[in-house]
Amino acid sequence: MWRQPEAELLSLAEQELRKIKLLRDEKIAGGFVVRLPRTYPIYAGDYKYILSEIQTYIKQFENLQVVGRYGAFKYNNQDHSLLMGILAAQNVLNPGKHDLWEVNSDSEYVEEASVDAATTAARLAGVGRRRKILHFLQQRISKNRF
Repeated sequence: MWRQPEAELLSLAEQELRKIKLLRDEKIAGGFVVRLPRTYPIYAGDYKYILSEIQTYIKQFENLQVVGRYGAFKYNNQDHSLLMGILAAQNVLNPGKHDLWEVNSDSEYVEEASVDAATTAARLAGVGRRRKILHFLQQRISKNRF
């Protein structure tokens, strides 16, 4: 993909958006590709302080949702990024419902986990967040509301 011409990538993006029905017959006004080399998040000793300044600045925009590695300025695996996207979409319908900065804020990192296993944050809060999200998604899928 890194070497594909911009026109091909834009065409692919349009096809994929139509395939998942985010676009139907709407005409696309334009698009562009941004190629970012070496964009893996790197943590410096004072990154939490710097990140808090960024978070404070971003909060002034009521309709801005930041997701993924580049939006959240932190390492997210694909699952975290997808979850952030789903929660951001829910925030569009119910503003402020989810704090996206809390996704992937556990003190430990695990590649494999059971849906029923509580995260560190859930154990501390006494809430099974993964279970609630899974239940919500199952309801939406069963009612074709995705």
